[in-house]
Amino acid sequence: MRWLNSLFSSVNIWLHQPLKVMIFCMAFAFVHLVLDGTLLRLWALHRDQGLIQNKISDLLLESEKLQIKIDQSFDPNFIEQQARDRFDLVSEGELVFVFSPDQ
Repeated sequence: MRWLNSLFSSVNIWLHQPLKVMIFCMAFAFVHLVLDGTLLRLWALHRDQGLIQNKISDLLLESEKLQIKIDQSFDPNFIEQQARDRFDLVSEGELVFVFSPDQ
Protein backbone atom coordinates (compact mmCIF):
# COMPACT_ATOMS: atom_id res chain seq x y z
CA MET A 1 0.00 0.00 0.00
CA ARG A 2 2.95 2.25 0.61
CA TRP A 3 4.05 2.01 -3.00
CA LEU A 4 0.58 3.16 -4.11
CA ASN A 5 0.85 6.21 -1.88
CA SER A 6 4.25 7.08 -3.33
CA LEU A 7 2.89 6.65 -6.85
CA PHE A 8 -0.02 9.01 -6.16
CA SER A 9 2.27 11.60 -4.63
CA SER A 10 4.61 11.40 -7.64
CA VAL A 11 1.70 11.86 -10.04
CA ASN A 12 0.36 14.72 -7.94
CA ILE A 13 3.74 16.50 -8.05
CA TRP A 14 3.99 15.91 -11.79
CA LEU A 15 0.46 17.22 -12.44
CA HIS A 16 1.37 20.54 -10.79
CA GLN A 17 3.87 21.27 -13.58
CA PRO A 18 1.72 22.69 -16.43
CA LEU A 19 4.46 22.67 -19.05
CA LYS A 20 5.13 18.96 -18.61
CA VAL A 21 1.39 18.18 -18.66
CA MET A 22 0.95 20.20 -21.86
CA ILE A 23 3.90 18.47 -23.56
CA PHE A 24 2.57 15.07 -22.50
CA CYS A 25 -0.93 15.86 -23.80
CA MET A 26 0.41 17.13 -27.13
CA ALA A 27 2.63 14.07 -27.54
CA PHE A 28 -0.27 11.78 -26.65
CA ALA A 29 -2.58 13.52 -29.15
CA PHE A 30 0.04 13.35 -31.92
CA VAL A 31 0.74 9.66 -31.31
CA HIS A 32 -2.98 8.93 -31.22
CA LEU A 33 -3.57 10.74 -34.52
CA VAL A 34 -0.68 8.95 -36.22
CA LEU A 35 -1.59 5.49 -34.91
CA ASP A 36 -5.26 6.03 -35.67
CA GLY A 37 -4.35 6.98 -39.23
CA THR A 38 -6.22 10.26 -39.15
CA LEU A 39 -3.23 12.30 -40.24
CA LEU A 40 -2.47 9.88 -43.05
CA ARG A 41 -6.07 9.98 -44.24
CA LEU A 42 -6.08 13.78 -44.04
CA TRP A 43 -2.86 13.96 -46.08
CA ALA A 44 -4.28 11.53 -48.67
CA LEU A 45 -7.51 13.53 -48.94
CA HIS A 46 -5.52 16.74 -49.40
CA ARG A 47 -3.45 15.09 -52.15
CA ASP A 48 -6.57 13.73 -53.83
CA GLN A 49 -8.19 17.16 -53.67
CA GLY A 50 -5.25 18.61 -55.62
CA LEU A 51 -5.46 15.86 -58.23
CA ILE A 52 -9.20 16.30 -58.62
CA GLN A 53 -8.87 20.08 -58.96
CA ASN A 54 -6.25 19.60 -61.69
CA LYS A 55 -8.51 17.13 -63.48
CA ILE A 56 -11.46 19.54 -63.22
CA SER A 57 -9.43 22.37 -64.74
CA ASP A 58 -8.25 20.07 -67.55
CA LEU A 59 -11.82 18.96 -68.25
CA LEU A 60 -13.07 22.55 -68.25
CA LEU A 61 -10.39 23.47 -70.77
CA GLU A 62 -11.31 20.47 -72.93
CA SER A 63 -14.98 21.40 -72.64
CA GLU A 64 -14.22 24.93 -73.85
CA LYS A 65 -12.31 23.53 -76.83
CA LEU A 66 -15.21 21.22 -77.69
CA GLN A 67 -17.68 24.10 -77.38
CA ILE A 68 -15.57 26.09 -79.85
CA LYS A 69 -15.67 23.14 -82.26
CA ILE A 70 -19.44 22.88 -81.83
CA ASP A 71 -19.82 26.57 -82.58
CA GLN A 72 -17.60 26.18 -85.66
CA SER A 73 -19.63 23.25 -86.92
CA PHE A 74 -22.49 25.57 -87.85
CA ASP A 75 -20.24 27.59 -90.18
CA PRO A 76 -20.56 26.43 -93.85
CA ASN A 77 -16.93 27.37 -94.57
CA PHE A 78 -15.75 25.15 -91.70
CA ILE A 79 -17.88 22.25 -92.93
CA GLU A 80 -16.47 22.64 -96.44
CA GLN A 81 -12.90 22.75 -95.11
CA GLN A 82 -13.46 19.61 -93.02
CA ALA A 83 -14.91 17.80 -96.05
CA ARG A 84 -11.83 18.74 -98.07
CA ASP A 85 -9.37 17.72 -95.34
CA ARG A 86 -10.97 14.54 -94.05
CA PHE A 87 -12.59 13.05 -97.14
CA ASP A 88 -10.41 14.50 -99.90
CA LEU A 89 -13.41 16.11 -101.55
CA VAL A 90 -13.07 18.91 -104.09
CA SER A 91 -15.41 21.56 -105.40
CA GLU A 92 -16.82 21.53 -108.85
CA GLY A 93 -14.37 22.91 -111.40
CA GLU A 94 -11.23 22.37 -109.28
CA LEU A 95 -8.22 20.64 -110.76
CA VAL A 96 -6.96 17.56 -108.86
CA PHE A 97 -3.42 16.23 -109.09
CA VAL A 98 -2.82 12.60 -108.10
CA PHE A 99 0.74 11.53 -107.43
CA SER A 100 1.91 7.96 -107.26
CA PRO A 101 3.57 6.78 -104.04
CA ASP A 102 6.76 5.90 -105.95
CA GLN A 103 7.78 9.51 -106.32
